[in-house]
Amino acid sequence: MKTFITTAHEEEYSNKSRTLGVLLNFDEEYKRIDSLIYVYTESRKMYVFFNTIIDMNEFLLYGEGKVKRAYMSEEDFDRFYDAEYIDGNFTEQLTWS
Repeated sequence: MKTFITTAHEEEYSNKSRTLGVLLNFDEEYKRIDSLIYVYTESRKMYVFFNTIIDMNEFLLYGEGKVKRAYMSEEDFDRFYDAEYIDGNFTEQLTWS
């Protein structure tokens, strides 16, 4: 199955150290497959993906702890974002911890 990703919404911290956003994964008929919450950290050039807003909040407030999350470098993310399509769901490309 061919899918695509796009950013539905982004907000930057005032000092631009982090960006919070919502990523949508959809199919060729523009039906939503999945949505993920993410935090992009400029200093690490890293995306951290979460299934829920609550998980993201706990991560930002308390650190890594036991929150379910997946990491992806900016370089790897850009390849998926700029690709003509993704073979399968975007979440299949993530390793959750």
